[in-house]
Amino acid sequence: MRPRVSFLLLALALFALGGVLSLPRPKEEAAVRPTRVGALPEMGVVVAARDIEYCGYHTPCGPGSRTDTLFYVRVRGQEAKGVAIPRDLYSPLVGGKVNAAYGRGGAELLKRAVAEATGMVVERHLILTLESVARVVDAVGGVEVYLERPMRYTDRAAKLFIDFPAGRLHLNGEEAVKYMRFRHDALGDYARLDRIKEVLVQVLRKAQDPRTWPALALALREAWAQLDTDLTLEEVLGHLPAVQGLKVSLATLPTREGPGTFLYVDEGARARFLAAFFGEAPPLAPPDVPVVLRGEEALLRWGQALLQREGVVPGLEEAEVERSAVYTRDPVAGAYYAGLFHLPLLAPHRPLSGVVVELGKDLLQ
Repeated sequence: MRPRVSFLLLALALFALGGVLSLPRPKEEAAVRPTRVGALPEMGVVVAARDIEYCGYHTPCGPGSRTDTLFYVRVRGQEAKGVAIPRDLYSPLVGGKVNAAYGRGGAELLKRAVAEATGMVVERHLILTLESVARVVDAVGGVEVYLERPMRYTDRAAKLFIDFPAGRLHLNGEEAVKYMRFRHDALGDYARLDRIKEVLVQVLRKAQDPRTWPALALALREAWAQLDTDLTLEEVLGHLPAVQGLKVSLATLPTREGPGTFLYVDEGARARFLAAFFGEAPPLAPPDVPVVLRGEEALLRWGQALLQREGVVPGLEEAEVERSAVYTRDPVAGAYYAGLFHLPLLAPHRPLSGVVVELGKDLLQ
């Protein structure tokens, strides 16, 4: 399968600042927008990224018609659960790849295609541009990543130059976008989706800090004209009380490879995974899976004591960890340990046995 170029839309940071959504809208647009008064118990949102259209060599024409990054996000009370949808997924409704839906039928066709792929209800859409992403990342002070090997790629026609050394890096908005656009590794689009989830979690956690809100408000005001969304102020404000305690879980839709460059929904795996991932509550007892704690010695001792009270004996791996999270491909076990440690849950595509709980320096801040 050939990896593809696309980029992150960190759109969920909008839920941290409902005030920016009160900016004036054209009268004709306001007339057709649905309105709803009061808090919503839950809401399904398609969060998507528009790629860049090029008129010629070194000549970008603005946002393109393809949505190369797609997430289905379910916001329910103090939880936001998102499922990444690979851009090469075949959509019977579109008659081609799901990333062509927006260009062929606008946001409405895109929402129907995502509902078809996930089997979930889609009420709203939020579609941003590359510049919007960079502004939001800068507004929260950038993100931290760790590279096991150097990340290098050059596309002179698109003026894309990626050259990151191995090791721990702090990335600003422009650099974070490059990090998420990179596609030249063994797992291709799946690895890119994991990088997107990694950065998205960091931005969402930082957006919960009221100290970031003034900068976020300014960034979102500057980017607002670029948004394509049918979210209303009333809907967003209904979720604001839960923002500071928001629990985040991100995974990737189960797929299988097929003819040509298409991916197809793995129907059996999808049903099992989504039922567990979007389940009402984590299990009451620790699931019978191996657990590994990663972090510095003091944090390992704390995590080990917490798990021992639950009757769990973890493996210990001393390492320098910047950002804390729970990693697993088991949504039931992930829900249990993410709730126990009050950490984001990330379901990576790469092979992973059991549960890995990374305890980072952010727990000490």
